[in-house]
Amino acid sequence: MKQIFTLLLVGVCLTAWGQKGVLLEKYTSAFCGACPNGHLIAQDLAATYPGLVLVFHHSEVDAMGLPQSTEWKNAFNLPGTPLGIINRQGPSANEMALLPTQWEERILEQLQQPDYVQISLNGSYNTFSRNLSLDVTTTFDAPPPQGALRLNVMITEDSVLHAGWGYDQSNYYNEQEGHPLFGLGHPIYFYPHHHVLRDILDDTWGTAGVFPAAPEPGMPYQHHYDYPISYSWAHQRLNLVVFVSLYDAADPTQRTVLNVTQIPLFSLAPTAASSPPNAAPGLRAFPNPASGSLWVDWPAGTRQTEIWSINGKLFYREEKPAPQQPIDLSGMPPGLYLLKATTDSGISQQKVIIQ
Repeated sequence: MKQIFTLLLVGVCLTAWGQKGVLLEKYTSAFCGACPNGHLIAQDLAATYPGLVLVFHHSEVDAMGLPQSTEWKNAFNLPGTPLGIINRQGPSANEMALLPTQWEERILEQLQQPDYVQISLNGSYNTFSRNLSLDVTTTFDAPPPQGALRLNVMITEDSVLHAGWGYDQSNYYNEQEGHPLFGLGHPIYFYPHHHVLRDILDDTWGTAGVFPAAPEPGMPYQHHYDYPISYSWAHQRLNLVVFVSLYDAADPTQRTVLNVTQIPLFSLAPTAASSPPNAAPGLRAFPNPASGSLWVDWPAGTRQTEIWSINGKLFYREEKPAPQQPIDLSGMPPGLYLLKATTDSGISQQKVIIQ
């Protein structure tokens, strides 16, 4: 029988009016043992300063590395990881890259700077064809600093989680008691990599030709993008990072970010014409830590369940489990494990400690 699905494609409009955004671009690597601590610092800063947007550029040796990130690193002369650049700004070309302990001071400095430009996003995303249609409208509140301007759209993914070369995260804090990374392994298998840069629309340094040489305050400037989202990415965990920046090909200190905003890709997704059903409960395991038995509430539509050790060894697998059932943990040594549920809409995961 042919099934017909009716979807209402809604042109969603999201804006960053009156909000000053700050962009933290971090250079990181799965082979950098100090980097996961930098990740924690960045996450804490983002929680403290709501206007802070995070983008993590991975080294070319990582499975998540991109040529654009290598070009970015070389342009700003980053000597290694974990270093970050705030709004592509600094006193000089040699003082742009900062250690994690220096990020907050630069963030506070940038929050005091004028935002110059407001950013409005309008568009739609088709979850079946994976085609993104995006209109970016920018309006300047005041004349920006002198120089050429670029419009930038980045795609980032959260919770990129795989085991193997280029994904397993080195961890220098594995034996440091009291640290949040203590006891997670060195390397950490199934480490959730956040804010991973997946692509930059148009060019590494943004789209040229959107703005005139002297933008007029109050005049809207718009640009349209059509982009096919890769099927290898978890599109429900993608974000669009949009910003306006200066660009001088010869001088990296003249590539300052004037304002930035971020939205989830799915905020532009189609809406069902009929009322949607109540959201299904997510994966929930209890007690956690557990010993003897582990009870699990599986998400609706779970097709397969697995438990993996942090060393990448499969300890448990079951097809189409009952909605709630205990799992016998005998035979599993104490440690950190990854509980996975493969559902009709993707993969749900939870870390579980077995005592």
